[in-house]
Amino acid sequence: MIKNIGIVGTGVIATEFVTQVDISKYTIHSVYNRNERSLRTFRETHNLHNGYTDYNEFLDDDELECVYIATPNQTHYEFAKKAIEKGKHVLCEKVMVLKAEEAKELFELAKKHHVVILEAVTLFYMPMYHEVSRLLKENVLGKISTANITFGSCKEYDENNRFFSLEKGGGALFDIGPYALSAAVYLLGTDIEFVSSEVVMAPTGVDEKSVTVLKTKNNELASVMLSFRGKLPKQILITGDEGFLKINDFPRATTAEIFYNNGTTQVIEDGNDRDVFTYELDMLNHLASEKGLNHVPDCREVSQRVVELMDAMRQAWGWEL
Repeated sequence: MIKNIGIVGTGVIATEFVTQVDISKYTIHSVYNRNERSLRTFRETHNLHNGYTDYNEFLDDDELECVYIATPNQTHYEFAKKAIEKGKHVLCEKVMVLKAEEAKELFELAKKHHVVILEAVTLFYMPMYHEVSRLLKENVLGKISTANITFGSCKEYDENNRFFSLEKGGGALFDIGPYALSAAVYLLGTDIEFVSSEVVMAPTGVDEKSVTVLKTKNNELASVMLSFRGKLPKQILITGDEGFLKINDFPRATTAEIFYNNGTTQVIEDGNDRDVFTYELDMLNHLASEKGLNHVPDCREVSQRVVELMDAMRQAWGWEL
């Protein structure tokens, strides 16, 4: 079993990881940050023995088995690639990479080096979604017609903030887009295709808000609305000819509800939102042991399809990285 985890980065999400992961199953073995002061503070706060300001030294630790990357978006590709080449498994925060060709390269490289790389899109790993996926495959909603996914916040515009920084991989697409697009692909299938998209760009050159239409081979339509300049519910609605399914606060949701045409309802409830990092590492271990995934979609295939859709959206917007 893969147990010894090294953290890359010492920010907010790294703090969540180190404080929420199940330490009876996993060990926070080490941490890397090139900033010595930030590294020291993080180590002292969380009582971590091994700390590095040199990434190569961090990876050369033979006891290190898996790297959790929790740094800004534009750094993920290089950190992940080096870790894989050193034979380390990788759990990388969303968005894993900014281009489809980079994702394809990393997944192929991981296969070559007999390691697993996963994107930490929380909904992939929450048990409730595994049950919803099973029910949808069993046609609990009948023939699926549409999906509507919304995710938005009203962030104060600041060109120096990473959310609006082109250099730091900012924009709604790369920050909240992975959740919304992953929900569509995870629940409707990886054959979903890009149809059209409209966007409003921020002055810094990143996307501020957008509406995108997707379509499956079975003529299921999905709309995905993202916004950094207007609060939207984090909500998934999937409709079929026998009812509809609703999931609120969907990134770490533990509950979904089905409303049937005959007036009855069904609640699906499973998991704990504070256990999501443990669920992520559990899935990494599952895939590293080369066990089958008959019960859930392969999240690696979903991640690849999502970044391909992102490429198509950016192309429609005229946004070249």
